[in-house]
Amino acid sequence: MSFAVRMAAVLIAGTALAGHANAQDYGPYGLTGTGYGFDWNGFYAGVYGGGVPFGTTSWNTGIFSGVNVTIDTAVVGVEAQLGADFAGSNSIDALVLGKGGVSLGEALVYATGGPGIVSGDFGYALGGGAEYGFTDYMSVRGEILGTGAWGSMPSDMRVTAGLAFHL
Repeated sequence: MSFAVRMAAVLIAGTALAGHANAQDYGPYGLTGTGYGFDWNGFYAGVYGGGVPFGTTSWNTGIFSGVNVTIDTAVVGVEAQLGADFAGSNSIDALVLGKGGVSLGEALVYATGGPGIVSGDFGYALGGGAEYGFTDYMSVRGEILGTGAWGSMPSDMRVTAGLAFHL
């Protein structure tokens, strides 16, 4: 093997090993990301399911969509939920919830509340939850909401789990 062929092979091998991996997935943070963990900023949508485990028990399922804005580790947002309750009498829920919480890297802990239609009547929901980002664009969450008719104390406690897709 000639000297020129050996030098060309060494240069090609050195170039291949010295360069960065072009196929590397740097996630939503990019090559020079913030390093704070999951990116909670932006639009999201998902599905949830759960029920009311105490008192008048029922099952519920639905969809949700919202937007978050992050300011350092603080997260604020608005979310709309549309779902169905399955009990002795089936009903529709539609809520518009304000959301505020703190990002702990891949985890988000938040409080939420707002007006809407609860069990077919005008009502509200107050509660909180936790969410965990397990890929760059997906998260799982658990949420507890106290729901009630407008002008009265909460009458039910809804416990749900969900899967969200972040855009």
